[in-house]
Amino acid sequence: MLIGAEGFYATNNPFQTSGPKGRIESKMIGNNRIFMRIDLPGVEQGNVTVTIDDSKRGVLIKAEEQSRNKNVSSLRSYETHVTLGYHCSEISTIDNPQVTDGVLRLFISTTHLNIYGVPCSADEDIHGRLVLDEPDVYGNICSCGADPNMAYEYGTLPDGSAYLRLDMPGVPKDDFTTDVVDKGSVKVTGHAPAVSHDSSGRSYSADAGMLCDPGVRISYLDDELERYAENGVMRLIIRDPSSLIP
Repeated sequence: MLIGAEGFYATNNPFQTSGPKGRIESKMIGNNRIFMRIDLPGVEQGNVTVTIDDSKRGVLIKAEEQSRNKNVSSLRSYETHVTLGYHCSEISTIDNPQVTDGVLRLFISTTHLNIYGVPCSADEDIHGRLVLDEPDVYGNICSCGADPNMAYEYGTLPDGSAYLRLDMPGVPKDDFTTDVVDKGSVKVTGHAPAVSHDSSGRSYSADAGMLCDPGVRISYLDDELERYAENGVMRLIIRDPSSLIP
């Protein structure tokens, strides 16, 4: 069982408890630069491509999830398209795309256009207006797992252990905490600090692996809990999952 933030603070990620909502954030930096933050949990630098389309009015972003955890059998692919929402601008460059802890940040530089030889006025052109597509997520997920668009996955490994994936994009691997709490569950928390021009940081909290018999299993579970954090994703392997409520 997975329990996210009570009341679902952010519908795209049930574990988020504070900070800006949504997988994408954008803002104007000066008169002709747009800052963008895009959540791509599981993705690291070197596994994302960012290209300007032929119209010079859109940006195509593709990414592949990577993991060094030998227990990961299914990885996700991401694709999204960002389009300028007004005809008086075109994209000139994509600057400094960086992926940190499963979050892509980049700058889009735009240029004013002359329409029929007449430059657009300031009132007619709003560089920061974007049409943002939520990232499409693809993956080969086993029957016991979740939709790849979901922020979590639950499954069983060949040795019978329980496997859990929790997406908390932006959280550095050393800033996750995992604790077995009194009611017999694994509590996972993390804080994603504000980076670059993020409007603020984000916090996450999840209760994972509720136990049928917490009085018996807590100490054993803590010893048998394996934690693996990378690229804004926490993966847990819980040995002897016979005591878990799926």
